Amino acid sequence: MTDRKNSPFATGLLKSAPTQTKMAAAEKELQKVKKQQQSSAAKQQKQQKVEQQIASTGKPFWWLMTMFVCSVVYLFPEAVFNAALTEVAGGRNSSHEDLRAVELFGRTISGIGVTLLLADMLLSGRRVAKVGRALGYFCLIAIIVWPTVFFGQKWLVDRFIIDASSAAERQQAYISQVLRSALIEKSIQFEGIHYDPDTDHSGTEKTFLSVFGGLVYADDKLVDDLSQKKRMIMEKFVRDRAMSNFASHYQDYDNFRQTLRGKYQEYANGSAKYNRAIDSSPERADEYWLDTQNQIKQGWEKYQKGVTAYEARVESRAQKIAPKIYDYFERRSKCGERKKGSSRDRCYERLQENYDREIKKLSVPYIPANDWLIREEVTTTENVGNSIIAGVMTFGLFTAMQAVDAATGGDAGFKDHRMVYTNDVNHYKNVLMVKMEPDFIKESGGYPLGINSLHTFRVHELTSVKVNKKLKQKGLSLPTTWSITDRLTFDKAVASKVRQQADIEWRKNMRAKNMDMPPNLSWSRFQRHHEIQQRIAKRMGELYVSPTLADWNNRQFKKYIIEPNIQRKTTEYLNILEAQQAEFANGGVFESTGKSALRATIIPPISMSISLALVLLTVLKLPMKLLELIQAKQAKPKDSKANKPYLKPAITVSLIAAIFVVPLSVGGNKYTMEDSAMNYFFEQMEKNDSASISYALKWLLVTQPLVQPIGASIDNALSMTQGFHAISGPLDRFDLAVLPEHDEVVTAKSTTAKPSLKLPLTINTNVNNARISVMNIKPKYKAGMQLPPGGYDIKVSAPGYQAVRQWVYLKADQTQFTINL
Repeated sequence: MTDRKNSPFATGLLKSAPTQTKMAAAEKELQKVKKQQQSSAAKQQKQQKVEQQIASTGKPFWWLMTMFVCSVVYLFPEAVFNAALTEVAGGRNSSHEDLRAVELFGRTISGIGVTLLLADMLLSGRRVAKVGRALGYFCLIAIIVWPTVFFGQKWLVDRFIIDASSAAERQQAYISQVLRSALIEKSIQFEGIHYDPDTDHSGTEKTFLSVFGGLVYADDKLVDDLSQKKRMIMEKFVRDRAMSNFASHYQDYDNFRQTLRGKYQEYANGSAKYNRAIDSSPERADEYWLDTQNQIKQGWEKYQKGVTAYEARVESRAQKIAPKIYDYFERRSKCGERKKGSSRDRCYERLQENYDREIKKLSVPYIPANDWLIREEVTTTENVGNSIIAGVMTFGLFTAMQAVDAATGGDAGFKDHRMVYTNDVNHYKNVLMVKMEPDFIKESGGYPLGINSLHTFRVHELTSVKVNKKLKQKGLSLPTTWSITDRLTFDKAVASKVRQQADIEWRKNMRAKNMDMPPNLSWSRFQRHHEIQQRIAKRMGELYVSPTLADWNNRQFKKYIIEPNIQRKTTEYLNILEAQQAEFANGGVFESTGKSALRATIIPPISMSISLALVLLTVLKLPMKLLELIQAKQAKPKDSKANKPYLKPAITVSLIAAIFVVPLSVGGNKYTMEDSAMNYFFEQMEKNDSASISYALKWLLVTQPLVQPIGASIDNALSMTQGFHAISGPLDRFDLAVLPEHDEVVTAKSTTAKPSLKLPLTINTNVNNARISVMNIKPKYKAGMQLPPGGYDIKVSAPGYQAVRQWVYLKADQTQFTINL
């Protein structure tokens, strides 16, 4: 074994006792155990580290890092919501839909923020010691908290603020919104308030507009004083708003009327085409008439060919039958020569049977044998001659018998004709021509034999019937008694057909353009047509006045459109402003209008203040969270002596002071200066309502303009609000399904309390042939339809698009809505 070769003995030993294999397996098992021990040690070391982190900060490092990152990420949408709310609440022309959209965005973000806040507060210690357990708890909190916050905010606001409001509060909120709008349009000015609506609105102006409605709402004395001048304020406000937008309104009108003139040119071209079709009636009549004459000629040629073929067929059969018939009569003559009796009768019977068989073989109608005989006339001379010869031959006996027959009323043996037979084929052909004529009539379609000219065929009654039938298949309607000689009736039928085709083509073209108008309308009648007026109404929205013409200049536009709208809007506003407070109560005519005004007055400042506080609080808490991260990373156990229980409360107080005290102490703007008239509103609020609310609004006026540009910049960079639009539709429907708007349905009392007050509802969309339906009322939707103020469930659908369903709230200052597919 010096050469390290195994001996046969050693080889057998290894095979019988595999010691090396067992040692290798044992070594692998040892390595596996070592790895498990190392893994257990690593896990234990990691767990010890986590326990040290929990002992140090109450939470592990990874959880603190997760919460820190989530807080930073949450800060962005919260800041964006804050800026978006300021943009909408402080916007000059923001609608209820805009406020609704930003409200959904804010409630969504608030649900996320509260979820993170509660998760950070509740999850600590052993609940977050393991990743799986921590994530499970977090998901449980999110499932419970987010829907509660999302729907709870709306429920609380509607239940305890909007629905709980009094009729006086709703009416005052509406007045405050009207005064806010009047301030924007320069229809009213407050001495000492330096607001210029013509300048670019910064965060300061937008915050001021968001707060101003609430400040006016809180000042009962100011509202009472201004109410005395409400008619003058309303007239000026409506006129100023109308005239401030006059240029843009007239530009829209001018653009539309140019488009409408183009549409009329297309319509006029279509009318000209229609007229050309009608005028082509004589030419079309000549074409139809020529076609008819050609058909008659072809029919005549076919008839002639049929006659020729028929004669040839008859002649062929006559050739076959002539000898047989002649033989039949020859045999019958011989039978007649026999004596009367059974022998002669049997002879006749045999001949008749043979005759019947031969006739059947020839495939012709049955012809009695005697019909083949020829009538031959017998003259008087021949009768007299025959009588004399017979008398002589019978020695006078025949003459005597004639005399007796004549005396008894007989013919005395005188015959005027006799029936003879012949073997002439032409005779048999003539007989067959007559006997087989029904077959010919059937083959020719009803025409008899004997038509010898085209004229006779043309004026035949059957020709008119056949022509009439073919013309009817082509759409020409002629009387059943019409004759081919009646050209006048024919021309009238063609004219009717041409007009019918032109009408069908016209209606087809009109349907393609979603119109239903007669041809040949003048420009004046065209623009006054109800369909054109509907299109004008859809384009002009609430400015529409019936009828609106498309050839007015700017002076006429102001006279016939702007001035009536000013009077109408003024009347609408005054109807609401002068209404009794009871009409703003639940079930009143202006219940939904008052609630919408109250929501627009109170909710934005509250939401803006809360959002602003959350943004600032999150920003100021981030350093504390970062400090917790550092402590958790160092993982030093807490020293009870080193712990300072007063530290966190002190930091909390400092944060609150930094948020709510510092801004008013070191900052300000033109609306919070001592000489500003806004101080009057704050003082009135402190006297009448609450000093804390006055302080909060003043703090909002100072702080919000500092934060709003940051959120706007983030939104411009990340397009968060634009991205939220992708889910806002389904989220809106989900929200309304769970918690419908309280004022969405007009109650029976509200519809009957003051039926004379109705507002025009107009729905605009981006698809021309869209179908618009109002789901919660029976009348069919029409642009500008008059309805009582309130909420309406609108459904917009079109072929190839997904239907959209949305609630709109019809009120005096908002009658036009846009719903895009």
